[in-house]
Amino acid sequence: MISALKVIYASRRLRACAITMFFIGAIAASIAPYQGLIAIKYFGFSDAQFAAIMIAGAAMSVAASLYVGIITDQWASRYNTALVCALIVSGAFALVYVTRAPWAYLLAACLLIPIGFSLMGQVFAIARVAVNERAPFERDAVMAVIRAGFAVPFIVILPLWSLFITEDADLITLYLAMAVAAAGALLTLIFVLPKDGTEGGVETKSGLTFRQSMAELLHPRVTLRLLLIATLVAANTAYMQTMGLIFDLAHPNGTARTAQLAALIAGLEIPFMALIPLATARASKSTVLLAAALIYSIFLFGFPLLAGTDFVWLLALPAAMGAAALLTLPIAYFQDLLAHRPGASSSLQTVNQVTSQLIAGSVFWVGTALAGYSLVMILAAALAIGAGVILRAADARAGVVQG
Repeated sequence: MISALKVIYASRRLRACAITMFFIGAIAASIAPYQGLIAIKYFGFSDAQFAAIMIAGAAMSVAASLYVGIITDQWASRYNTALVCALIVSGAFALVYVTRAPWAYLLAACLLIPIGFSLMGQVFAIARVAVNERAPFERDAVMAVIRAGFAVPFIVILPLWSLFITEDADLITLYLAMAVAAAGALLTLIFVLPKDGTEGGVETKSGLTFRQSMAELLHPRVTLRLLLIATLVAANTAYMQTMGLIFDLAHPNGTARTAQLAALIAGLEIPFMALIPLATARASKSTVLLAAALIYSIFLFGFPLLAGTDFVWLLALPAAMGAAALLTLPIAYFQDLLAHRPGASSSLQTVNQVTSQLIAGSVFWVGTALAGYSLVMILAAALAIGAGVILRAADARAGVVQG
């Protein structure tokens, strides 16, 4: 990890990626544990409507991420695209905060934020190009540290929100904080990130038409693995969507506990993320992902049972161990799968995230329709284990992405 930090510090391009990822993490830390409460309790949407909003936003994000990834590979240019994405995200959060209207929430959640969050894929692509010539172990270590930067804000920001958010009306303050964080990402890109073709990171155009690029991404070899990994990540997405709701029902101080447990998990994730390159040096990425799914399922199965007790804090360890791999490894997996396409492969990470939201939204709808929020976590855990088994078998048979 120390050597990876030295590599990042020595490169303006990687420093910009790390700082921008921190701001993206600040946005996620502010919204992720509370998204169900905001939509349902603040704006008044039903459980079914919230699930529909998640699915609509996920579909838009898939389309936007694929389009942006393909055209930036064609142009071999990411600087201006990243700026536009950061500007859209900042404007979307500001719109919701200023208007405080359900229509603004819908516009932001279903259109503006999904388009703007193509920024995350662009940051990963820029970082990948900067380390492309390095050894696989060093490359994985640098990408793991940059991804860990996403988790750092959870340690600081979530405990603060647990202190400040005590009433439903305070939830709208989250959108002001997220607008400021997105503006921070925009300023970092403007003043720190070197423009395309300067200070390293030079790349060539893909030479593929849009149709050829889509055909490559839609090849069964890619789409199967994308769906399987998205199902794995959906376990974490389901936790984020339902933890606040379960805590709210199970404990009188549930709102504060939501932030406290999420912060504890995020804090524990960081050292485990630093160990991932050591794990992938000894086992395939799919093997590590399967192990992560099994460990994470302990948390998902146990949380609904222990949410009302102090024993719930013990679940932070398996949650962090599992989430560290589930959140960090997909980007390296996709970049290895399409090593010659940094934009498209990195956009698959964003597509993976939003596809996981689509899957988690469907699981949320089924779980709440059949039983309640607890069933959502149980179903997500079962699906993740199944996806991990299939992914490991597929990679062992094909002999791909073996770490």
